[in-house]
Amino acid sequence: MSLTAVGVSDDHLRLYRHFLRNPEQGAEAAGGALGWDRDTVDEGLEVLQSYSLIRLSSRRTVLVSDPSVAVEWLVERRLGELKSATDQVLSVRAVIASLTEDHKQGAQQSPSSEIERVDGMDPIRERLTDLAFFTFREYVSLLPAPWHASSIEIARESDLRMLRRGIRWRTVATPKALADPGTLAYLRELAALGGEVRRTEQAIRRMAVWDHAVAMVPVDPDDHYEAALVVRQPGVVANTVAWFEQVWDTAGELPADDGPASAGRPALSATERKVLDALARMDKDEAAARELGVSLRTFRRYVADLMLRLGAANRFQAGLLAKERGWI
Repeated sequence: MSLTAVGVSDDHLRLYRHFLRNPEQGAEAAGGALGWDRDTVDEGLEVLQSYSLIRLSSRRTVLVSDPSVAVEWLVERRLGELKSATDQVLSVRAVIASLTEDHKQGAQQSPSSEIERVDGMDPIRERLTDLAFFTFREYVSLLPAPWHASSIEIARESDLRMLRRGIRWRTVATPKALADPGTLAYLRELAALGGEVRRTEQAIRRMAVWDHAVAMVPVDPDDHYEAALVVRQPGVVANTVAWFEQVWDTAGELPADDGPASAGRPALSATERKVLDALARMDKDEAAARELGVSLRTFRRYVADLMLRLGAANRFQAGLLAKERGWI
């Protein structure tokens, strides 16, 4: 048992538990039992009193508080602090409109910034990730050809983050793109999580638009990763969106998945399988992250994404669902 989540260290909890078990003992006896000197005990008593876990009389007699009351008060106080912090963070969104207006004004003064060329596969992928991160309303795209397996792996984090944030995600793919098993499986995975996918027989070109404000198109229609243009010119973006909507309106629904082997089994990366395995075996995120050789933050991000894909309410349920679906 630990109270670190409400600010009480494990050492101070040991002191509190000592007095709970030995209410008649004084500070000196507690120091002897715990192997602490008098200064350490006095500091611990002050801390416990500040948390209302004990009260010190004028004669330094220790009066222990009922844990059912004292700990509940600490929990309520911590929840209040977290709510206040959450409200402060959420309030930051109010400045987005003002900053966006500043950005628009700056863009109007710098026409050259409305069209940017990005060369090379890695820079293009980095820019795609950046644009997805700063999307707030909608992402649309046309997919004439299959994705590379490596592209799917890189795009997954951004796409899942957009869906998790409630951003509308739409794409139209051709039969050529859907004929690729990896691309089809990934599109079905996104559709199962709330993405919208349609199929068209029209001849389309690769394009993507974020928030009806930024478009990306390849310089060479036959090579999506050699170079791309990032366009912010309102007229060009508006025409690109209008083209997408025309394709979208005439496109058909993604065919149903009749293959029993693929039901409920979106493609998983090797790292995601390791995360699921660690989640099923280990109680502590820190230990799991160390075993996988990733940061704690990265491990928890993987867990959050996998829970979203599984539709799990908690980690225990995620482990059960993953086993039921044969993911681990």
